[in-house]
Amino acid sequence: MKRKNIAHAATAIFSILALTAFPPSCANTSTAPEGGPKDTIPPVLVAISPNYNGLNHPVSRKKSNVVFEFNEYVALNEPGKNIFLSPPQSKPPTAKIKGKKVVVSFQEPLDSNRSYSLSLGEAIKDNNEGNPFPPFTHSFSTGGTIDSLFVSGTVTDATTMLPMPGVTVLFHTDPSDSAIFKVRPKAAAKSDLWGYFTVRNLPADTVYRVFAIEDLNNNNLYDPDAERVAFLDTLVIPSSVMHYNTPELVARSMTDTAGCMSRPSQLSLSMFKEISTRQFLKARERPSRRHIFLKFGAPYPQIDCLSIQGIPDDKLIFEYNYFRDSITIWINEQGGVHDTLQLGLKYMKTDDTLHTLVPSREILRLAIPRPKYEKNERTGEMEAIVDTIAKYKVTANPENIDQDGIVIQFETPMIRTPFDSVTITAVNTRQQESLASYKVETDTSDIKRYILRLDEPLAVGFEYTLKIPGRQFMDINGFYCDSLEQRFSLPKGEDLSSITLIMENVFENYIVELTDENKKKIFRKYSIDSAAVLPFPYLKAGKYSIRITEDKNGNGMIDTGVLLEKKQPEKVMLYKASTSLGNDAYILELPARTDLEQTIDLAEMFK
Repeated sequence: MKRKNIAHAATAIFSILALTAFPPSCANTSTAPEGGPKDTIPPVLVAISPNYNGLNHPVSRKKSNVVFEFNEYVALNEPGKNIFLSPPQSKPPTAKIKGKKVVVSFQEPLDSNRSYSLSLGEAIKDNNEGNPFPPFTHSFSTGGTIDSLFVSGTVTDATTMLPMPGVTVLFHTDPSDSAIFKVRPKAAAKSDLWGYFTVRNLPADTVYRVFAIEDLNNNNLYDPDAERVAFLDTLVIPSSVMHYNTPELVARSMTDTAGCMSRPSQLSLSMFKEISTRQFLKARERPSRRHIFLKFGAPYPQIDCLSIQGIPDDKLIFEYNYFRDSITIWINEQGGVHDTLQLGLKYMKTDDTLHTLVPSREILRLAIPRPKYEKNERTGEMEAIVDTIAKYKVTANPENIDQDGIVIQFETPMIRTPFDSVTITAVNTRQQESLASYKVETDTSDIKRYILRLDEPLAVGFEYTLKIPGRQFMDINGFYCDSLEQRFSLPKGEDLSSITLIMENVFENYIVELTDENKKKIFRKYSIDSAAVLPFPYLKAGKYSIRITEDKNGNGMIDTGVLLEKKQPEKVMLYKASTSLGNDAYILELPARTDLEQTIDLAEMFK
């Protein structure tokens, strides 16, 4: 193959830098060879055939390969997942190694007079050390001209605001609502590890509807039962022109944090999982002798009858989740419960042909799980493990007790809960001991969860001890709880800091959370519907984020969107802190020994 230069600035510059950093040298034969430093340089692309931005590319499946040549031997990394053609075909491209070359082939004929972009994503790495080749996109046309417009954007999770990598962004010209389910897009792109995408080689004067899907089966069509989705409320007409030095198009290493975060983004898509409308019994399980779990495909199933043979109805305890599509059944029967139970269920099920609800009757046979075995150290024989203890967990985070209380979470419903036997003692700085009074609350959403709330707030310098006696609390299996003794006290230390949020112009319901910089750990959470001052005490020096959710119906959770109703999920935003880090305005830098105040105008933030 004749070698040709590549008109792509990022790759050319990267190649020059690599050659400059590692000039040719002669071997030193006077000393024995020594192990050098580990190779950390990624492969360098030295040629492409046909040329970058080449015209009149063959449309025939047998002649339309694209060959990428590198300066070293390379390996492929999940090419079916990473190599992506826009506009996509019904079958993804294939790739194979041929010497130092990667040959990408198309499994179907290309369209005539069409501009294409072929992204390598994270598919290429060097053969020895696995150094990844930066994401690179090759453009070509099967006609005499090549379209040169592009659109960039970012895809995030609607709930966490974290970037969504590997998402397929779809540009449709078909205005029908069914297009995303049935028609492949006119252009598309994959988001990178930062959730960033660029849809390239778009024609002028074209109007697009923009979507994003997880595309778990790689067919470029939306499957609402399995995949998350995002959509724009407005139409998009591309206007930005591709140039060799356009920052949105420069190939960047995914470890180049500053470079990746500096890329301009024109569109913002928030992905959500739609609530299914297809009703059916999705799962059934019997985790233990007195415990049955049912999961339905859609919220609020219409159940006409549910009974268990041989068990009176008044011996059944039902637990439901918020949408009532998950049902936990506890059998409060102290006598014998059969190894196999027969559960009768009458409910309204979605007919797969008519797509309407029809009466359905199912008989479920539910056997208890097989026991687990362990080796008897004395006899050497395997014996079944038999639980005879009622298990529970106590959460007493002192920095959150004023808000959350002391939480006691049992694994099974309790039939005996003598909380008057539970004591909390407080020892002051003079080592004087006293009993701390408290009230007991039962969680309305979880019958196995109890909350102890102290009548007086925790005092600085006091040491507290929670004591739960053994053989007092009993569950539905007739098992007793072991005793527990747990100590706690308020955090102390001169280096602790705090954040106070002054919330102004609050005209709706909002959820306010302080999280770590990765938005995964929640330090404290508030629900507000009016102006408020929110304290976040006992914080260590570090990086934090403030996440605020518009909770319009005040249910304390983020409601998802509905694609066909053009309903977006409830909006989640990150607060841009006034003392943020330079490279990320949404990460707040909190020094030690600092009491930080931030005023947030929610009406302005969510306008």
